[in-house]
Amino acid sequence: MDLKILLATIINFIIFVLIIKHFFYEKVKVIIAKRQDDVSAEIVGATEKNATAGKLKLEYEGLLADIRAKENEIIREANTEGQAQRHDIVEKAHGEAKVILAKAMAEIELEKRKAMNEVKSNIVDLSLFAAEKIIHKSMDQKQHEAMILDFIDKVGEAK
Repeated sequence: MDLKILLATIINFIIFVLIIKHFFYEKVKVIIAKRQDDVSAEIVGATEKNATAGKLKLEYEGLLADIRAKENEIIREANTEGQAQRHDIVEKAHGEAKVILAKAMAEIELEKRKAMNEVKSNIVDLSLFAAEKIIHKSMDQKQHEAMILDFIDKVGEAK
C-alpha cells in the first residue's frame, strides 16, 4: 500500500508541476525577468550616479583648492600692502618729526637772537648810564650808542 501512495503522490506532484508550469511559469518568468531588469537598471543608474558624484567631487575639490589659493594670495597681498602702508606711515612720521625739529631749532635760534639783542640793548643802556656817571658830562645819545656798540662788537670778536 505504501507503494500505491508513493506512486499517487509522485503522479500528483508531476501533475501539479505541469499545471503550475502551464498557468504560472510564463507569468512568474516575466515577473522575475522584469524584476531582474529593474535591478540591473538601478545598478547601472547607481553606477552612473556614483561616477557623476565622483566627477562632481573632484570638480568641487578643484574649486575648493582654487578658492584656498586665491584666499592665500589675497592674504599675502593684504600683508604686503599693510607692510607698505606701515613703511609709508613710518617714513611720513620721520619726515614730520624732522620738520618739527627744524622748526623748533629755528624758533630756538630766533629766541636766542632776541635774547642777545635784548642783552645788547640792556648793556648799551647800562653802559650809557655808567659812562654818564663816570664822565659827568652828557654826550648825545647817538654818540653813546655808537661807542657802546663798537665796544660790544669788539668784545664779541674777542670771544
